[in-house]
Amino acid sequence: MASKRVNYFLPIVIGIVISLIFCGVLILTLNKANNDKIEKFYLNELIKSNINKNNKKTYLSIKSISPKIATYGKNNGYYIVSDGEYNYVVLLSNKKAKEIMNIDLYNNPVTINGISKEMNKELKEIVLEKYNSSKDENEKISIKEYYSYFGDVYLDETLALK
Repeated sequence: MASKRVNYFLPIVIGIVISLIFCGVLILTLNKANNDKIEKFYLNELIKSNINKNNKKTYLSIKSISPKIATYGKNNGYYIVSDGEYNYVVLLSNKKAKEIMNIDLYNNPVTINGISKEMNKELKEIVLEKYNSSKDENEKISIKEYYSYFGDVYLDETLALK
């Protein structure tokens, strides 16, 4: 009787290929998660940085919100918000703005997420007009002081929804 030789080569190769595929998927998933964390900026940190600030993932913890200062499209508006230390301009959906305005932000700050967008001249002028309209003459700011009060980008929360 001749003995049969068992071939272990094929199962070993299949096991190695499956392990390599699993490791590759795991590495890609972990790398994507790390990249998402790395690419997200607190808005003030982004404003202070020397990198290209447009179209970055941003977030902001807000403690106050102004009434709408300008409308954008049918369902969105610009607002001046504060994190308790600095002022910012944000573009919010009307639904999100209404939701935020019904919260005691000072005691329960709300974090909003979005994409940074460069501030254009027209928006700067609107922000200045609305900001200065509620200030005494000696508290008003000029266009030259704009950057130190609001930065050069705003947070667009509406893009985070897409």
